[in-house]
Amino acid sequence: MTEHNRLLDQFTEIEWIIFDFGGVIINVDFKLTHEAFKALGIDNLDQKFTQTTQSGFFDRLEIAHASPDEFRAAIRKESNLSLSDQQIDAAWNVMLLDIPRFRIDILLELKKKYKIALLSNTNLIHYNYYRADLEKIYGYQTFDQIFDKTFFSHQIELRKPNKDIYEFVTSQVGTRTSKILFIDDTFKNIEAAQSYGWNTIFWKGFELDQLL
Repeated sequence: MTEHNRLLDQFTEIEWIIFDFGGVIINVDFKLTHEAFKALGIDNLDQKFTQTTQSGFFDRLEIAHASPDEFRAAIRKESNLSLSDQQIDAAWNVMLLDIPRFRIDILLELKKKYKIALLSNTNLIHYNYYRADLEKIYGYQTFDQIFDKTFFSHQIELRKPNKDIYEFVTSQVGTRTSKILFIDDTFKNIEAAQSYGWNTIFWKGFELDQLL
């Protein structure tokens, strides 16, 4: 038994492994989006939206309570710039990097023993971008070809760390909370999952091969 095998050894009755997406499956760099918007003439994007009536706007985008067109219109309004849809989307998506092939291979290997699911706070603009990349690079038309179940916040209109998303996912996978292992790199999401009864791994400084 090697050292990295022990990550799953402590969870002896797990049926489902539920993975966060950004920072766990796909590499992301949020600074790139801040830099891209700054280059367009928008500095301190988060602060602009927090300090105006758009407070919570990004959260609403992630649960489809704000549309991509409304998002783009809000960017134009806050910046007072005549930016095209393409400029806004490019700056918004630049944070999304790659999904390494070895991570997909490890997911498929884990799928031989466990049910696996994806649980992501995301939005339609990002989703369309990385889903197109998934098909272009790896030939998968949807993430359902890799995972047994997928839960994208903009599709189910729920987001982490709100309790209702953990309730919903538990009902959908059809097992007890004690048989679920959740992996996320945001601690508030881990805390919420733990309080609901899920097993968790706070994903900092790990790589997926440490699950095999």
